[in-house]
Amino acid sequence: MTGWMTRAAVAAVLVLTMQMTGDGQAGSAVTDLAAKLRERFDIVALQQGVALVPRQAGSGVRLIQVEGGVVAVDGQTLTGAQLRERLAGDADLVVQVSFLTPQQQRELAGAPAPAAPPSIERTNVVRGDRVRFGGDITVGRDERIEGDVVTVGGALNIDGEVTGDAVSVGGALTLGPDAVIRGDAVAVGAGLKRAPTARIEGEIVEVGGGPGGFGRGRMMSSMFGSFWSRLGSLAATLLRVGLLVLLGVVVVAFGRNAVERIASRTAATPVRSGLIGLLAEILFIPVLVLTCVVLVVSIVGIPLLALVPFAVLLLMLVMLVGFVGLAFQIGGRLAARLGWTSAGPYAAVVVGVVAIGAATLVAKLAGLAGGFLVGAPLAAVGYFIEYVAWTVGFGAALLYWYETQTRFGPRRGVTPATPAAPSPSEA
Repeated sequence: MTGWMTRAAVAAVLVLTMQMTGDGQAGSAVTDLAAKLRERFDIVALQQGVALVPRQAGSGVRLIQVEGGVVAVDGQTLTGAQLRERLAGDADLVVQVSFLTPQQQRELAGAPAPAAPPSIERTNVVRGDRVRFGGDITVGRDERIEGDVVTVGGALNIDGEVTGDAVSVGGALTLGPDAVIRGDAVAVGAGLKRAPTARIEGEIVEVGGGPGGFGRGRMMSSMFGSFWSRLGSLAATLLRVGLLVLLGVVVVAFGRNAVERIASRTAATPVRSGLIGLLAEILFIPVLVLTCVVLVVSIVGIPLLALVPFAVLLLMLVMLVGFVGLAFQIGGRLAARLGWTSAGPYAAVVVGVVAIGAATLVAKLAGLAGGFLVGAPLAAVGYFIEYVAWTVGFGAALLYWYETQTRFGPRRGVTPATPAAPSPSEA
């Protein structure tokens, strides 16, 4: 390890010496390094670095990529120690390449210096940020946005200039050949598509869905997931089911009567409960938006906007209680079939929650063993079963709430008393 650090320090000193002693000596050092490299590798220029292809067919390494000071071997970024183990004696030369400037790396590959981009006149100048929810944003070639550009739920296409940050959440961030971003480029969900001549002066941040990496191997990994990503997905599913079990036990402890009533409703009218739950899910967002608009328009209702988050939490609680009621019903029936006569309400909820999530758990286990193609179809079935369970339980909880409101009439099952008919003598 000490020898490796010493060689890295020597390489850094070499590069600094090259830069301090003038362009002529630096060019000579790059030439000497290129001669040593060509004895072992074919050097190919990349947009932001170089690629080294071993000349020996049995070397065990197909491609070494050096970009931005980062070394990747066959598409996998390696640390110093890993690079030393993989490349042995060639690691010193590769480290020297990583310390070169992009221009020196192009000279190393014998590529001409890139021509200076022509100046572009931005005639359409917009001052201030541009933000859009649920729609696309396009910055034309003749536009300059003096601020940030942010889109949520839409694509962001830039071929002009943005003096601030360019952020796309849930849509692709596409940079044309004349695009200039003075700040950061952030793509969350759909990745960054960048023309070779596009300029980003800040940082590049990609979260999920980004192309990233190098070559087909990374693309296949992003599509089908690595073993560790599938293991993490299984752990997340186990954690979610465990949390639902815990919440179910708490709900039964504090509202057993409501849970039992909802459970009986899911058994008596499952189709009706499912349709009501589905209708409530469809109307939830429009009703919420309409309510907020009405409160904003009316001056008196503006203070009531603070209650909107609590209303959303209350609705989520109703959904949870409905789901627990359905799990209680399923768990009770399974316990009866298995002969668990002594199973109490808490055991019924635990069995029901695990039964609802069983298909998803099996799908994650199958995906861990057989990969994406095996696990994805089973996972789709599992998620569908869970969605149906939540929807039916939600509808049953709404029906239970409706039936307990006396202002809508007498409670279900309670027949109002009718006056007795007068006797003939009284008539």
